[in-house]
Amino acid sequence: MLLLAIETATEAAGVALADDTGPIVEISTAVGRRHAETLVPAVESACRFANVALSEVSAVAVDIGPGLFTGLRVGVGTAKALGFALGVPVVTASSLEVLALGALSALDALRSRPTTSQIVSVVDARRGEVYWAVFEEGPDGFPRLVRPERTSPPAQLADEVAGSNALLVGNGAVRYRELLEGIFGEVAGTSLASPAPRALAAIGAWRLRHDDVHDAADVLPLYLREADVRINWEARRPQRIEPSDLEPNDLEPNDLEPNDLDREPA
Repeated sequence: MLLLAIETATEAAGVALADDTGPIVEISTAVGRRHAETLVPAVESACRFANVALSEVSAVAVDIGPGLFTGLRVGVGTAKALGFALGVPVVTASSLEVLALGALSALDALRSRPTTSQIVSVVDARRGEVYWAVFEEGPDGFPRLVRPERTSPPAQLADEVAGSNALLVGNGAVRYRELLEGIFGEVAGTSLASPAPRALAAIGAWRLRHDDVHDAADVLPLYLREADVRINWEARRPQRIEPSDLEPNDLEPNDLEPNDLDREPA
């Protein structure tokens, strides 16, 4: 078994290769929003470092989100293309699940493990919101979902999970540290702010062994909310406008920018 993991849900993207013994190579880069420019070179580098050919890959794992819309489109699109081209299955995981496994792995590495009962994965959704879910460690050592993925303001997250003994991870937890820390549990540092390709590979390999796979055609991103370009467009046009009613300058240039789906107020 040789599995290729593709991680593009946040601004820190990367890939990993894993075989039956576990992850064998991982490449992570803070690419901002240049996922399309960096992903294929990262795959090529990982194969070169592992001394394997891309044709030897027997499955592809991809983080389907939630996260940056452009990053998810690039990652899922690449995984689907490789699945079709290589004739191999695609394994999926959510960014929140990958964050949770990274946190559990980090806790296992500590000599004296804290008495954290739950992991709360929090991804910055921009526009004053976060994507989040609550996990606990399952009997197999992998995260088990106890509160499903959702989108809310960080204050609502704090209200809903207040009082629990939890470790918060993800770039959303880091961004809203002052609000979240002390209300319940502890906010991890930047080392656990982004989903790790190595953790995605571990989840992918586990699901592959349990035959929890998908055809490439069936894999879709998990956005958890409408694209912001659609939200902004609906706000600008409260009533139906026919094409004949539009003047040449009615559309602002930024309306048609390729990365507009991720353009959100800080």
